[in-house]
Amino acid sequence: MPHRSSARRLAVAVSTVLAVTAGTALTAIPATAAPAAVHAVPAVANAPAAPGETISIPPVYKVLGAGPSGFLTTSGGSSPVHRWTSTVDGTTTTLPKQPDHFVGYSDTVVARSTTRGAYLLRDMSAPGSPVTVVMEPDAGLRLRAVVGRTLVLSSSDITTRKGELRLRSEDTGEGPGRMVTGLPADASVREAEPLSSTTALVLYHASENGSLTSFRAVVDVPTARVVERRQLGSYDVAADATSFAWVAGKDDGGNLLRFGARGDEAAGTFTEIGDLADPRRNFSSLHIGIVGSWVTYGFPGGRTTIYPSPYDPLTAVDTRAPGSTIRLLDHATSTVSAPDGTLLVRGGSVAQGEGVYRIAPDPVTGKPVVTLVASTGEPTALTLLGTEVPAVVDVDSPTGPTKLSWTLSSNDVQAKVTLRHKVTGTTVAYAFNSGVNSPVDGRLALEWDGTGKPLGLGEPGDPVPAGEYTWELNATPLNKIGPELRKTGVFQVVRRTGLHDHTSNTVPDILSRDAAGKLWRDGIRLTGTGSVSPGRYAIGGGWNAYNRLEAVGDAVGGKAPDLVARDASGLLWLYQGDGYGNFATRVRVGPGWNTYERITGGSDLDGDGRPDLLAADTAGVLWFYKATGSATAPFATRVKVGGGWNAYNELTATGNIGGGVAGDLVARDKGGILWLYLGKGDGTFAQRIRIGGGWNAYGTTVGIGDVDLDGRADLMAVTAEYGIPYFYSGTGDWRAPFATRSKAHGDAYPGGTVF
Repeated sequence: MPHRSSARRLAVAVSTVLAVTAGTALTAIPATAAPAAVHAVPAVANAPAAPGETISIPPVYKVLGAGPSGFLTTSGGSSPVHRWTSTVDGTTTTLPKQPDHFVGYSDTVVARSTTRGAYLLRDMSAPGSPVTVVMEPDAGLRLRAVVGRTLVLSSSDITTRKGELRLRSEDTGEGPGRMVTGLPADASVREAEPLSSTTALVLYHASENGSLTSFRAVVDVPTARVVERRQLGSYDVAADATSFAWVAGKDDGGNLLRFGARGDEAAGTFTEIGDLADPRRNFSSLHIGIVGSWVTYGFPGGRTTIYPSPYDPLTAVDTRAPGSTIRLLDHATSTVSAPDGTLLVRGGSVAQGEGVYRIAPDPVTGKPVVTLVASTGEPTALTLLGTEVPAVVDVDSPTGPTKLSWTLSSNDVQAKVTLRHKVTGTTVAYAFNSGVNSPVDGRLALEWDGTGKPLGLGEPGDPVPAGEYTWELNATPLNKIGPELRKTGVFQVVRRTGLHDHTSNTVPDILSRDAAGKLWRDGIRLTGTGSVSPGRYAIGGGWNAYNRLEAVGDAVGGKAPDLVARDASGLLWLYQGDGYGNFATRVRVGPGWNTYERITGGSDLDGDGRPDLLAADTAGVLWFYKATGSATAPFATRVKVGGGWNAYNELTATGNIGGGVAGDLVARDKGGILWLYLGKGDGTFAQRIRIGGGWNAYGTTVGIGDVDLDGRADLMAVTAEYGIPYFYSGTGDWRAPFATRSKAHGDAYPGGTVF
């Protein structure tokens, strides 16, 4: 017997009252003192449930035990919260914060106090009743379980290899408590749990034929003696008044689920009721229970696992016909026996969600029946809890990328969010898993910059068009509980529409006609290595019916920039842009346009927000056509700007490139000098400003709009001989309106019309 301190021989203080409230430290009470009486103040978390209704409880991790009128739960984690839920009135009481809480077949919850050697007994059938304090001055004893209102404590001396099991309750009186007889002298108690209102099931290790062996002992609490013991191993064991169920190892490394009658010290006959095999799991964590003639089993981590096992669902097997099994719950974290012979399980099902379930035998068939006793309100199946997707998304906002998010009921998912433009089918997909864009608190969050390639996966993609989009969320639960989640929604994308942005994606587009009369579109965007064309897209054929084509900006207030075309008879036609790179059916503007040698459009010359048209006739007179915003009559009656414009062989409306009050115009004379005409805002221009010479190398100049997205209009120039495009970035300074040229992209337009 290990040495005991003198404190062991002191009178054990047993109190019936002590002031204990949530969050209040327990005052130390000397072992010889008579404690004073006060009442506990419980914290009631919810209103009573109506008779027959499912109780509502806060989220919990495990059910720890049950009494006749309720059950004890814990939230788990590093700072667990313990609660008692009454099955009589449906209330849930949060217990004062103490290191450990136990219950065993009564309504008394025992908590180990922060005061050394003090244990607090609360009668939860009357939560406001006085708290009883039981003192155990022997610091070597550890509380293992509670049976009714009796504490089951053990100690073990690793030096002498001696162990003992003691029982203590209010009526123990002075002395060392009641020693349990019937255990070997070298017994080392590892675990204990209540088996009934008068018995405990104890796991201990002891020497057997020279080796350390695991045993289970049934301790009769009233007599403090072992009434039965059995070599059942150290894995989970379930027991009732007549039977044991346990997990046993196999010689080949597998495991077996066994069932046998109690009262057989030699472990005599038993039935193999399940062959358990999963190379990724250790069956020491399997929790089992007995309900009637059925045994339940399941791993506790099925809800949060990313490596699902066939043993994650709580399953019941018929001990009379081991091949007969029933899936009870989709997962379960704990199983405890209740005083009425049923099981209480903290678990979840796709049909009813998370909570505490009661499993009882059907009175007719004997099969286990599952009933939800208390719901946490949490779904078991993967569920979309909320979305943060604005109805209108401005991806060009100066505040930065748009934040979009979807909140799921779990982090453990393989998910994808796809954004899809309804008209064009343009899509961008974002992956979410533990390695990429990991969910946090179930939230799948992305910052969308309005491009077609996910963030963090290489170079930004091409900007996507404005318009209506759908989002689609597809998520697969890694725990394989419930179906794949699929949800959809819609939102609208708005973007800045530039002078040549025919696809509503902020990227200016060059239009070109080849020798066969086919019309093409090239998006021009700027990257770190210069401006590039992501590809050439065919619009359609038959455009060689026209001898003049000109992109004129959004002249009629539609969705995108428009196009005018003059046929051989001098008729001018309007093609209204649809915003997706195509054009609507042509609309007749009017005849007589073959009198003009030069036509250009795209500059807002009068400050009304619409780009206007300029035309120079064969006599050298320049005319101003104000845009009306009407598709049926797009231009007002012409107004004369002035003469002498036959000195120029190229006119290009550029938008505002000089930083003035209106759109501007550049003109190339026959000597190759380029001149800037700053718009005055009334359809006329200030005196010309020389930009520079050598521009006769180009066959065409195009006011392309804002390629580099710096807020200033730029210029594209295409060489006459080989059709090679060059990019001139606008500076916004009328004295030097363009920066040094750079090659625009690898494509060329030999022998074609570019506008």
